[in-house]
Amino acid sequence: MNYIKNLSFKKRRQETGDRSQNNSAIRNPQSAIRKYFFPLGFASSWNTQHATRNADFGLPILSGILLILIQPPVSLFPLAFVSLIPLFYSLKKDNLRYSFISGFIAGIVSYLGLVYWVVIAMNRYGGINIYLSFLILLLFVLYLSLYTGCFALSVSYLEERLSIPFFLSAPIIWVLLEYLRGIALSGFPWSLLAHSQHNFLSFIQITSITGTYFISYLIVAANCIIYSILRRKSVSIVYIVIISICFIASLIYGYRILGKQDKGTLTVAIVQGNIRQDVKWDDAFKIKTIRTYYNKTIEAGENIHLVVWPETAMPFIFEQEIQLNRFIKALPTLSNTYLLFGTVSKDKQGKHHNSAYILGKNDELVGTYSKVHLVPFGEYTPLASYFPFLEKITASGGDFSPGEPHKPIETGIGSIGILICYEGTFPYITNETVRKGAQVLVNITNDAWYDRTSAPYQHFAFYIFRAIETDRYVLRSANTGISAIIDPQGRIKLKTPIFTEGILKGRFSMKNTKTFYVKYGDYFILLVFMFLIIIVTLRFYNIPLCSKG
Repeated sequence: MNYIKNLSFKKRRQETGDRSQNNSAIRNPQSAIRKYFFPLGFASSWNTQHATRNADFGLPILSGILLILIQPPVSLFPLAFVSLIPLFYSLKKDNLRYSFISGFIAGIVSYLGLVYWVVIAMNRYGGINIYLSFLILLLFVLYLSLYTGCFALSVSYLEERLSIPFFLSAPIIWVLLEYLRGIALSGFPWSLLAHSQHNFLSFIQITSITGTYFISYLIVAANCIIYSILRRKSVSIVYIVIISICFIASLIYGYRILGKQDKGTLTVAIVQGNIRQDVKWDDAFKIKTIRTYYNKTIEAGENIHLVVWPETAMPFIFEQEIQLNRFIKALPTLSNTYLLFGTVSKDKQGKHHNSAYILGKNDELVGTYSKVHLVPFGEYTPLASYFPFLEKITASGGDFSPGEPHKPIETGIGSIGILICYEGTFPYITNETVRKGAQVLVNITNDAWYDRTSAPYQHFAFYIFRAIETDRYVLRSANTGISAIIDPQGRIKLKTPIFTEGILKGRFSMKNTKTFYVKYGDYFILLVFMFLIIIVTLRFYNIPLCSKG
């Protein structure tokens, strides 16, 4: 009997304490902020060395390996829905240092497996010695791993200090950090969690409404639900129902959209020259390069509306090579087609640009576009005027200047939006181009830098999403592959293997529709950010978020 009374007394005391704590937060918000956001427990957890020394980091390593396997070229995409579970098992909400290190290790493993090709690009073709190339890779991987480390830290902190269930916070924190990675320090939205689903076309059609980050959100949410079930942790039934509805609705929408078929009204010939990177800029090889593209274009035949050559297919300053200039300008007239190709241009200020030219059927220059979003340390040296030593870690030939804002080029067959190299990895660039009237998207690139690594396959996958998001055909010409024709539903109509010379001939259409995502952009990021602010505010004042069970 006394035992029961004691329990009753403790319960009333706890309830009284909760109410007084809530009232205290309202009366004295400064002390509440210090308690919740600068707690002594935070500092002490970072000094808990014995837990870290005895840590088993096999689980985050396993998550890191799974995050590699779900991306191209392996593409075991179903594993994405369980890839974060080992990392979740390793987190300790009462030891933030441990959680950060776990996430950081998962990031190191995954990014080493995803961007190892940086060494090849920098050393073999960029003229940087092998030791400095490895150092650049290491620094790059450590930087990227900060995002997964901060993810693990944030989720653990919010659950420990504010009692925010991790299944609510984890998907939000993940996509916010993915978005930040895509814009910070010029941005690197490479191999997002959503990109693992590039083959799951019925699932990713929803990105024409929500954008790609919504797919990442659902994948993390699925990981959270499965983990909670395995650990027998409480998770809101309402939350499970909402996420299930999102999955089912996405699939239903996807199957409906995939029922559409567009056979195309125009014909394109995409030339893949397969020019080795180590001879591409050699003057002695210049004539052979021109002959390769010229002969392939003639081989493509007549009745072609558009011929596309890759990035810097003509590896010289086009306007300065008068004889070659005239020779190439005569080709569209001879073939009765439009010719789009990559080259180098030089403006009146003497600045060089990575450019694309479109030549018309009457020996005229229809329009030019110069790449806006340059590759740092590949095409330019950031902060070189302040830190000249940075030029030593920039690939040879990396002295380009950005062009004018993205704008499609008007031709007799329609408005063509051009994406050079990895510009197509940024959704906002394709959105901007389509908003300005692009009826088809053309990506020209030179992935010879990456050799026979996973990079060409990873790079190619992004354009499946760009096609779906914008409801546009994507015509892709890559020097050494992968060249392809992708329809507006992300279906690959034709594609080439890597490191082969060839021509792709297929059909495409000009389109005028504007998807919800093109019109409104990454509104989903704003929504989840606002939701995070709301739940943090509610828990700050000890207002419960959801019922358990």
